[in-house]
Amino acid sequence: MIGKVEANRVLTAGLAGPGQKVGSAIVYDERRLAALLAQPRCADETLDAVRPLIVRLGRDRRFDLSQTWEEQAEVVRRNWYVPFLLGMLLDRWGCLDGRRFPLVATVASWVVFGAEVTGHTYDRDAPPAANRSIPPRTFRVEPPGAWFEPIKETWLPLEHGPTVTVWGAPTNGPLREVDWLRVDAEKQKEQIEYEMWLRSAPALRDVAQVGLTSAGAILRAWKAAAPPRPETGRDGAR
Repeated sequence: MIGKVEANRVLTAGLAGPGQKVGSAIVYDERRLAALLAQPRCADETLDAVRPLIVRLGRDRRFDLSQTWEEQAEVVRRNWYVPFLLGMLLDRWGCLDGRRFPLVATVASWVVFGAEVTGHTYDRDAPPAANRSIPPRTFRVEPPGAWFEPIKETWLPLEHGPTVTVWGAPTNGPLREVDWLRVDAEKQKEQIEYEMWLRSAPALRDVAQVGLTSAGAILRAWKAAAPPRPETGRDGAR
């Protein structure tokens, strides 16, 4: 369920192995491509336990699996516009007091890179974006711990959404199907927002059972109920 542009980026990144030029075409090993298509979906239970920061590598980032981890890290870690709500979670929940934050990068939903974020800086020299009030972040990263093993060589169940997100965290994505001509438009807006937050928080599928009906209540519950952050270093030890 990807378009030709994304398919080309998948092949160019080397997910199906290196391409070979044959005449005017570039061909790929059919077995390597079949193995890529056979990679499993990452289990929700794994993602719920790790709750990684997920970044989607777009066409402006030329990612190459044949490069070293350090070279790949330079492509992945720089210049990310982080939504306000997610930025608050990152600042308050991770990258503080020496803690680490699992990071996973994807190309067309396939996992291509893992790291542990140890902090960030603001790239104040980056060209400003008209719809952003803060500059982009550049993450400080180190190689991932053992938590990455069950995630690599899988694909993530991501719908079209933000470029940067945390698995299981509430998002402030666009609201849809609000009829602003009705007198209860604000109530519609709140309900749709509530449902969107529930869909984005697989670790809180039972939130509705305890009667939480506001975005603020869900955020507080998510922070209280989420599993502990895996504090792993390069050797994967807790």
